Amino acid sequence: MDQTRLIDEIVSRVAAKLAETGDVPAPCESCGGAAKPGLLVLTQQHGEACHAVLESVRLQERYRTDCALLQDDCADIGGYDVVVLYQFSNEVLGKLAGGVCDTPYTRLAAQAILRGKRVYVPTEQVELYRYATTAPGAYYAMMREKLDLLIASGVTICAQGNLEQSILDGAARACAPAACPSAPAAEKTCRAERELRLEKRVLTEKDVSDALAGHFTSIRLPAKCILTALAQDCAKDRGIRLERD
Repeated sequence: MDQTRLIDEIVSRVAAKLAETGDVPAPCESCGGAAKPGLLVLTQQHGEACHAVLESVRLQERYRTDCALLQDDCADIGGYDVVVLYQFSNEVLGKLAGGVCDTPYTRLAAQAILRGKRVYVPTEQVELYRYATTAPGAYYAMMREKLDLLIASGVTICAQGNLEQSILDGAARACAPAACPSAPAAEKTCRAERELRLEKRVLTEKDVSDALAGHFTSIRLPAKCILTALAQDCAKDRGIRLERD
């Protein structure tokens, strides 16, 4: 635990103790008297990938950053505004999409989604994307539908390199569903592997979004087609393959 987080932990415990005795601590001048919102990292085992978030100076200026593992997975989701999921395996994907919360990781992740927290998953941590070129089309499409369900529920898939800025910008969330919504009708067929051929000189983000809306899993382009940076990021984040002739 670095010095900044250690200080935050000490301050948090002192504040809790003062609250028990009825004393109120003086407002913090550096933050205008308001406590920092919380950012919680969920991971299934300790690693280095999540340190980019936990140790980000820019994020620590805005948020109180914590790791659930360091709290023995006993974190109170209600105390956090942002939750970042690492080690997002296919098992985790299937459980969350099916409402199964049988581990501390899936329980906290499900609570974050149900409470409307801002939930992020780095693209590089989504195991499903690793099988985009090898999995049978029908099976991959079935798993993609599970991921799309979570995305429609407010989960943001974002490349690790863009994660910090996306959190700071407060990425747009889908509108909250109406109270007690009826269950949507289940899809009768799985989306098969589909390739969209485009004869364009420049591929834009809109082209990739249109392909996604059309349930295409890959886009084939002329050899000299120029890819915009936004188009490449969108394709990477949503698991759409870009092929060239």
